Amino acid sequence: MDGMAKQSGRLLNLDLLRLVSALMVLSFHYGFRMRISGEGGGLGFPELAPVAIWGDIGLLIFFSISGYVIAMSAEGRSAYAFASGRVARLWPSFVVCDTITALVLMVLPVPNLPAPTLTQWLAHLVILSRALGQPFLDGAYWTIAYEIIFYFWIFLAIASGIFERHWRLIVAVWLGVSVLNEGLLHSGAIEKLLITPYSGYFAFGLCLFRLRAAYSRTGACVLAAAACWAVATPFITEPEFLRNYGFDRSLIGLAVMGPAALVLVTAAALLPTLNVRPALAVALGGLTYPLYLLHQNIGYAVFANFGSQENRWVLLAALLVVLLGVSFAISKAVEPPARRAIIAASLRLQAGLGRLRQKPA
Repeated sequence: MDGMAKQSGRLLNLDLLRLVSALMVLSFHYGFRMRISGEGGGLGFPELAPVAIWGDIGLLIFFSISGYVIAMSAEGRSAYAFASGRVARLWPSFVVCDTITALVLMVLPVPNLPAPTLTQWLAHLVILSRALGQPFLDGAYWTIAYEIIFYFWIFLAIASGIFERHWRLIVAVWLGVSVLNEGLLHSGAIEKLLITPYSGYFAFGLCLFRLRAAYSRTGACVLAAAACWAVATPFITEPEFLRNYGFDRSLIGLAVMGPAALVLVTAAALLPTLNVRPALAVALGGLTYPLYLLHQNIGYAVFANFGSQENRWVLLAALLVVLLGVSFAISKAVEPPARRAIIAASLRLQAGLGRLRQKPA
C-alpha cells in the first residue's frame, strides 16, 4: 500500500471515530445533562446516567482529531487556500443547521431558554455570534468557536511562514502559556484566545500528524508534553462541571478520560484501516458535523414538548432516526455543492486579485 492509500485509511478510521465521538456527546446531553438542567421538561434517562456522565470524552477526542486533520490540511498549502478550505468545510452546514435549530425553537420552546430572535440568527452567519454580543442558538456551538480560534492561529502561522519550520516551538510556547494561565494567571481572555484548558488535545493531534510525516526527537518531546497537559485537562475543567451539574466525578474516571481519548485517536490515525467500505466510512463520518450541530437543543425541544415517562424511549429512537436522516441529507445535498461553490469563488477571487497586482501602476 502506498503512502496516499495509507493516509486515506487513517482518515477513514478517524471518520468513524468522529461519529462515535458525536454519539458520546449526544449520550451525555440526553442521558445525563437534560435531566439535570431541566431543559427536557423534567425528562431524562437516569438508567443511562452512570455511563452518559462520561460522554464528554467525545469532546476531547474531537479536539485531538481536529489537531491532526488541520495539520494535514495545512501541509503544503498557502494561508489563503487553507482559509478558504476551512470556510467551505464549516460555514454552509453551520448556517443550515443553526437555521433549522432556530425554526424548531421558535415552534417548540425549551424550558429555561429564551426564544431565538432574528438578531441572534443573523449573528450566527459569522458563526462566532458571541463576538457580536449574541448567545449561541445551541450550547454545543462553543466547541465550534474553539475550533475556529484554532484555525485562526494556524492561518497566521502559515501566512507568516513559520508553521512548517517552527511548529515545535509554536506548540511548546502554546503549551507553556496554557500551563501558566491555568495554574497562575487565570485570565479569561487568554483562556478564550489560546484555548488553554484544551490546548493539549489540539497540540497532540497536530504533533501526531507531523511526527508521522517526519519523526524527530524534539517533536516527540513536544508530543509528550502535549499528552501530559491533555491528561491534566479533565481535572482542570472538573470544577466547572461541578458548578454546572452538582456532581463530583471520581478521580479514577477523570484520570482515565485523557489517556483514553489520546489512545483512541492515536489508534485510529496509525493502525490499519478497519474492514469497512470506504464509501460507508466517509458517509458515516459525514454525519458527524451536522448531527453535532443539530442534536442538543432540538432534542431538548422534542422531549420537552412531546415526551413523557411512558414514551421517552420510543421518542429517543424516533429522534435519532430523524436527526441522522437530516444529517445525511445535509452531508449529501448541502455540503458538497456548497463547498465546491465556495472553493470556486475563492479561486476566482484569488485570480482576480493576482491580475490586479500585475497591472502597471
